[in-house]
Amino acid sequence: MKTTEFDWDKGDDAFPHENGPLTGDKRTEARVCAVQALYQAQLRKLDARDVAKEFELARLAARKADKKLFALIVGEAAEGAGRYQEMIAGSLTDAWTWDRLDPVLRALLWAGCAELTANTKVSIAVVANEYVNIAKGFLPEDQVGFANRMLDVLGRKIKG
Repeated sequence: MKTTEFDWDKGDDAFPHENGPLTGDKRTEARVCAVQALYQAQLRKLDARDVAKEFELARLAARKADKKLFALIVGEAAEGAGRYQEMIAGSLTDAWTWDRLDPVLRALLWAGCAELTANTKVSIAVVANEYVNIAKGFLPEDQVGFANRMLDVLGRKIKG
């Protein structure tokens, strides 16, 4: 097995270049970008559509993301932001609130709800699997399991 040598002094590292593709799959890249855009929208207190415009200009082409899927997810997430926040908060135990959730987890669940609503051709299992795999890159293991359970609960609420 060949090992790659990195020249740390020249800035090489083991991570993909910023704005480069992470997964090699256009649909997964769109979902990762949607989570990132919704995360930024929360932190910057902006409408998700405004952040999406920035992504379209700066990141989607470099990331080789499916632009239509990205627009579908973020557009629906922005349109139904209050409804999804209530749905997610309503699915939590009394000990937890929307504000207590990690912002990355909030963005991930928000994107998952939006896709389940807007992308009628995709099943709950596919959406849950995609977002759980994304969660593995950003969240600790216990929150990944929590995200999986929440996506299942939310998916049944949305799709029946």
